[in-house]
Amino acid sequence: MHLHPRRAVVSLLASSLALSGAIVFAPTAGAVPAASCTVTPAANGTFVTISGEGFTAPRNLNDGESTEPLNVDANGNFLLKRFQKNVDYTVLAVNEDQSNIFVNCRMVQPETGTAQPETGTAQPPSTPGMGDASERAQGRTAGGLAGRDAAEASCSERPMPDRSQNHTDAYWEAWVQAADRAFDRACA
Repeated sequence: MHLHPRRAVVSLLASSLALSGAIVFAPTAGAVPAASCTVTPAANGTFVTISGEGFTAPRNLNDGESTEPLNVDANGNFLLKRFQKNVDYTVLAVNEDQSNIFVNCRMVQPETGTAQPETGTAQPPSTPGMGDASERAQGRTAGGLAGRDAAEASCSERPMPDRSQNHTDAYWEAWVQAADRAFDRACA
């Protein structure tokens, strides 16, 4: 079995957290607003909305298997949707000098309406249809190639999506899943 360094670090952090039962915050000068992260499942169970507030950029989101950069706005908020996963999400600091080194997201009850939380970074929900199917297919293809190429280069670093390209959430979700699958298959 091949252990990836990132997984080992995240597992170590998660184990420490589970034993201590507390969230670790780095000491800072002055009062820093508490950062929080919430995972809200959709009523139909097909996706989750992950929102956060009180963060300083740059930040990453980790689900225990993969890590992806978060788009934190000037107010310290972020909002994104992912396909439903029964996992624990954690927001990680990218720089060592950031406050709130890691914050575990808490799960709340599913949304019953169609209203989106107002965080200042809300993205319009994608509408299921032919465009999403096409974007998903393109994301799977590109992600699979990226995962394979990353594995050929080195099994120590997972591929990261280049989100500067303009694609839908369906594309990026398919890209990440396909990249992870191809990478794991090649590095097993």
